[in-house]
Amino acid sequence: MRSASTARALRRAAGAVTVAGLAWALAAAPVAAADRAEPGPDLAFGQTAPIDGVEPGSTTGVAFTVKNKGDAPASGLSLFIDGSQGLSFAKEYSNCIYDKTPAQDEGPAQVNAVCDIEQTLEPGVVYVPEEPVGVTLLDRALYEHLSLTIQEDSLTFPGGTQHGGGADPVLRLVAQEPPADPGAVYGQQQQYVFITAENTADFALTGAKVTGKAGDTVNAEVTFANKGPAWVKNDAGSPIGVFDVGIPQGTKVTKAPEFCLPSGSSAYRCTTPYNYVDENSERAYVFGLRIDKVVANATGKVAFVKGDHRWGTLPFDTNPKNNAASLVVNASTSTGEEAQSAGGSSGGATPGSGTPSGGAQDDELADTGTAGTVLVGGAVAAALLVAGGFALTSRRRTGRS
Repeated sequence: MRSASTARALRRAAGAVTVAGLAWALAAAPVAAADRAEPGPDLAFGQTAPIDGVEPGSTTGVAFTVKNKGDAPASGLSLFIDGSQGLSFAKEYSNCIYDKTPAQDEGPAQVNAVCDIEQTLEPGVVYVPEEPVGVTLLDRALYEHLSLTIQEDSLTFPGGTQHGGGADPVLRLVAQEPPADPGAVYGQQQQYVFITAENTADFALTGAKVTGKAGDTVNAEVTFANKGPAWVKNDAGSPIGVFDVGIPQGTKVTKAPEFCLPSGSSAYRCTTPYNYVDENSERAYVFGLRIDKVVANATGKVAFVKGDHRWGTLPFDTNPKNNAASLVVNASTSTGEEAQSAGGSSGGATPGSGTPSGGAQDDELADTGTAGTVLVGGAVAAALLVAGGFALTSRRRTGRS
C-alpha cells in the first residue's frame, strides 16, 4: 500500500509541476510489496544515528544508507524528504522539487522535497549520498527530524531530471566505501533521522488576582506561554504542556476553560491543545469562579506537572522562576502577596487554600523545571481527548515524531 507520507509527497510534487504533472505523479505511485514482481529490486534503509548538539543557525549533514536487498538491479529511485519546521534545506539539488507544508490541525509546518535519482543500484550493494544532505537549523530549532521515504524506480519529472526546483548539482548515491558492516540491518523504506539543537524554550505560567463579594461570579484568567526561542514538539501524541490550577478556598468553578478538567476535589488539570507549541505563543485559560464565602487572600497554586513524553518534564526550560504562579481571590493588601500572584512567581499557596494534587512533587517541578512525578492519568487524559477535541495526531506515526 502507498504510505501516507509518499502519497502526500507525490501530491506536493504534482502540484509544483503543473496539471500535467498530476497524471505523472499518480502513475508513479509506489507498488505494494505484495504486488512486487519477483525477482526484482528491494530497496531499504539502514539505521541512521541521531544527531545531537547542533547550534541554531548552523548546518549539519545527514548521511543515510540504502541497500538493494533484491536480486535484480534497481533502475533508479525516488527519495521523499519531510523535515520539521525548525529546519531548512541548506542546498537545493537540481533533481529535487522543494516546497513547504503550512501548519494545520494535525501537525506543525514542514519543509518537503521529492528527488528523482536516475541511476542503477546493484543487488547487494550499500549506497550513501555522494555528499550528506545538508540541513540548516533555524533559530527556533530544538527537537527536529527528517522523515525519509524511498521507492524503486525514479519518478522522472516532467521536462526531465534537470527541471526540478533546485539549482545545485544532482543529488547522487555512491557505493559505500569501505563496505558496510555485514551485520547491519536494512529493513524499511521509511525512517526518521532525529536532530537535536543546543537550544532552550521558556515555558511560563501566569496567575491572576480577582476580587468580589459573596455571591459574585468572577473571571480568573491563567495563561500558558512559550517565550522561546525554540518551538517544542512532544514525542508522543499528547500535550507538551501540562499544569494544575488550584481552586481558591471559598470559590466554586462555574465554567472551566477548554482543555481543563477536574483533578481531585480542588484543582483542575490543564494542557496545551496540541502535542506541540510554537515559540512566542500564548494561550489564556479563563475560569468562572463563584465566590460562595469570602476568604481573605484565598490562593490556589498554578504549576506544571509531569507530562507524558520521554523528557518527563521540562529539561529544555532553563528559567524555572516562571514555572509556577498563584490564583488569588480577595488578596490581602497587608501581605504583599498580590504583588506576586499575577506575575507567575513560584510562591506557595497559603494554608487552607485549594492546591493542585501532587503537593511537594509539584513544588519540586516548579522549583527545578526537571522533577515531579504526577502523570497525565489515563482517565483524565482520555477525557481531555474527548472533551477538548484534541488534534493530537502527528503525521506519519511510523516511529517517533
